Amino acid sequence: MKTYFKRLFIWQLAGGGIFLLVLSPVLLAVYQYEFSSHQISFEQNLLDIYQQLLFPDDIDIPILNIIISTIGTIIGTLLYSLKRRISVKNLSTSDIITLIEKGENAKVEFKSSLRYDYRQIKTNKNLEDVILKSIAGFLNSDGGVLLIGVNDDGEILGIANDFWSLKTKTKDGFEQRLMLIISNAFGKDICTKIHVSFHEIENKDVCSLLIERSKRPIYFRDNNQTIFFLRTGNVTNPLSTSETVEYLESKNT
Repeated sequence: MKTYFKRLFIWQLAGGGIFLLVLSPVLLAVYQYEFSSHQISFEQNLLDIYQQLLFPDDIDIPILNIIISTIGTIIGTLLYSLKRRISVKNLSTSDIITLIEKGENAKVEFKSSLRYDYRQIKTNKNLEDVILKSIAGFLNSDGGVLLIGVNDDGEILGIANDFWSLKTKTKDGFEQRLMLIISNAFGKDICTKIHVSFHEIENKDVCSLLIERSKRPIYFRDNNQTIFFLRTGNVTNPLSTSETVEYLESKNT
């Protein structure tokens, strides 16, 4: 959360600064040249021309600068929001390959499958809970990318074995199953925070989940317990009640 506001502030500062330092002088110069009663001769000293163009007597310059810098700050905010949306929703296959090469971190996690157990060599629906815990961890932090079909070492396994465990043995069936378990666990509104896409790497299909930060706390129900998961470093950890309260309070400060 703090990182988000820090980056937002930088974009706002840049927007306001650029508008103030670039747009304001240009507008003043155009106004003076086009509408002012002053006659400007380019035979004048350059300093006189500069003062005449940028310091009109009939405009309140401080007010104009405040208005222009405010507009720049607003535009900076909008551009940052647009950048976040684009970066969240559009990752190419080459981007995914790069993420795999760099390995797991606070923003990237690998899972071998949705529900195929490579140890038992059979379908294990309990593995879906592992996926949900990882999703919850990203939702409660600053978001991230969950790749299904890649093991912890970055080896491409694909999701063909998951396809065979589904009624609809296609990418559509896979995505439908994902959205179903996510909506059942966290609510249908959370599905809008998760963007599913598929990428063919080494002739195998890998599923990427681009997960945005959730505005509300996300809890995972495990048997009779309600657990708050958080992505910290390159692991997803359950927080105790006191840790959860402390973390949520820190997010709101």
